Amino acid sequence: MLILVLFLIGLMTVYDYINLKNSIDTEFSTLQNQTEDSISAALKMDDSATTVLDDQLNDQMTNGFDSLFAEYNRAGGNPAAMNLSLIQEKLGNGYDIYIINQSGVIVYTTYPPEQGEDFRSIPYFYRYLTTVRQSQGFFPDRVVREIAKGRFMKYAYEPTPDHQYVMELGYSPPDLNTTYLRLDDISNIARSVSFNPFIVNYQVFDTLGRTTGDNNLPDNTTEAEIKQAIELQTTMQIINPVNHTETRFLFVNLKNPRYGSDMSRVVELTYDTGRVQEELDHLLFVHLAFGCCALLIGCLLAYILSRRMTRPIENIAHDADIIAGGDFDHRIGTTDAREFVTLEKSINTMVDSLKSAFQRLDDEEIFHRDLIDQMPVGIFLKKTDTGTYVFWNRASEEIFERPAKDVIGMRDEEIFSPFMAEQIHKEDEDALASRVEIKYKKITSKTRGERVIHMIIVPIYDSKRSVRYMLGIAEDVTDEVVTIKRDLIFSITRSDILDQLAVIMTSLERAQLKATHEEMQTFFDKTIGSVESIKNQIAYERALQNPGVIAPRWQSVNQAFAEAIQMLPENRVDITTSVGDVEIFADPLLPRIFFSLLSLSLRQDGPTFSAIRMTKHQSRNSLVLVYEDNSRGIPAGEKERIFEFGYGRDDMVSLFLIRELLGFTGITIAETGGEGEGIRFEIVVPKGRYRNKQ
Repeated sequence: MLILVLFLIGLMTVYDYINLKNSIDTEFSTLQNQTEDSISAALKMDDSATTVLDDQLNDQMTNGFDSLFAEYNRAGGNPAAMNLSLIQEKLGNGYDIYIINQSGVIVYTTYPPEQGEDFRSIPYFYRYLTTVRQSQGFFPDRVVREIAKGRFMKYAYEPTPDHQYVMELGYSPPDLNTTYLRLDDISNIARSVSFNPFIVNYQVFDTLGRTTGDNNLPDNTTEAEIKQAIELQTTMQIINPVNHTETRFLFVNLKNPRYGSDMSRVVELTYDTGRVQEELDHLLFVHLAFGCCALLIGCLLAYILSRRMTRPIENIAHDADIIAGGDFDHRIGTTDAREFVTLEKSINTMVDSLKSAFQRLDDEEIFHRDLIDQMPVGIFLKKTDTGTYVFWNRASEEIFERPAKDVIGMRDEEIFSPFMAEQIHKEDEDALASRVEIKYKKITSKTRGERVIHMIIVPIYDSKRSVRYMLGIAEDVTDEVVTIKRDLIFSITRSDILDQLAVIMTSLERAQLKATHEEMQTFFDKTIGSVESIKNQIAYERALQNPGVIAPRWQSVNQAFAEAIQMLPENRVDITTSVGDVEIFADPLLPRIFFSLLSLSLRQDGPTFSAIRMTKHQSRNSLVLVYEDNSRGIPAGEKERIFEFGYGRDDMVSLFLIRELLGFTGITIAETGGEGEGIRFEIVVPKGRYRNKQ
């Protein structure tokens, strides 16, 4: 009877609940669509009005560039020699002048708060500035808020004739702020919002994530959602069941291809879903009240009949609950019913077995956890399905300077910067593809500066061969790397200086045997060239004796090769390079590496030796730098021996250190020349370690 009554009341309640919920949801959705459509229309109408105002200022901005470029020509194309204050005074009140270099940085301006502003932090706008710099003519922009103080400014751009800089004029007439605030979209949006009783709050943001009303930045969570909505150009939605709210980030696309600035807006609308829940709760209350009255009589009768039957079972269940709560010393009590005696004994026996098993598991878990926690290398574990960390030992806390309490249960995006989080995801993908990822990684410590970390990432599989965890092992090897680099620098420099001293001594001895001044002067010139080479090498070594020697960096191959040539003594060899503007991510000793290759070529000499050249070509996903000369070359039996530690003879030096230095960033080197056909080294740079010069 109780089950039948409960079924009928439940069926009626579910039916009415679904009908009411569908009705309220339909009303909520209709109002939501109408409101958001009205907001989009209001924003587009305001944008059209401000576009007309922007166009009216274009002619005035065009005239301003005439004076600016006249001063640029007077300064000989050198922005540092320009008198920007004088030009600002000629242009009149409300003008500001900015000069932007190839890197998108404001290097000179009449408005100090924006000195040094780097537009690379706004990628789409930096691409626009690059297009302007490489083009010709006048490029007007929209009236936008300037970053430093939030003033409304009209901007325009023109490239310099040499395409080295972008000249920017900013203009803010006295009434510009008043006019734009009058056209502000907040008032139009407020009217649309007032017709929707479900909206409790709203805000409007620009593409920089700042509010259009007061130019302030929101909290980090809101800022992240805004950036995602702008990046995907779509509306984002967050439902908060605790506070009974639904927050929508409405993206309104106002991008105009004629201008550099993106005037698109993101409107944050917070809906109160609690009103819907209140109506549903009221319906449930009515049905529950009716059901309670119907059940009361049946429950009283059922209680009287079942109490006598269920009392022993309740006692056993009560004791079982206590045991399930962790009290394994508790026992199932005895009852008067003979039918339950066997059950009581079986449960008590099972509890004793469970108690013993749990004790063994606890002891093993404590031992393993303490053992791993005390290891001198960082060990951490991350679940692959949720991306959250479940283990973070003490060494990890020291290496990454993040306590375990701030990491456990968090994802990479919540712990690290977006760039570092993306880098970690890439490492995980590489580990999954190759079953293990081993690499050296550079991180920045708040207290110890730049550090070099040796990382091992390994996927952990479950019984179904599905990846369940990502295991990471990290070790700080900064001190070892610094020691190796300094030893390498000293060893290379010492060897080269000894070679040059030998040249000097030989030249001086031969000069003593010459009778004429001209013959002696020839040997003295060679001596001076060797001394100059020693001087350059010592200066280069001194420049590298700082903590930055451990950090690889992007370097121009052309520039590094030129620096190597400067360290050579005087010679008559034709040295050329044709690698373009390529840059590689390599050790700071890259010029030293090229110098060692050049020195090896000069040692080989030979009757046909007259030229050295550096070229490049693409090989699958790698870049191959080819160094070759027309000397007598290296014998076939010594092509690998020259890379061995300690190898050397009068006309050959060991390239062991060169291979080690290149290997720090995954670059390989091999001698592939034919015997008697000259030296040929192929330097293979893997994908991701080379790029065209920015």
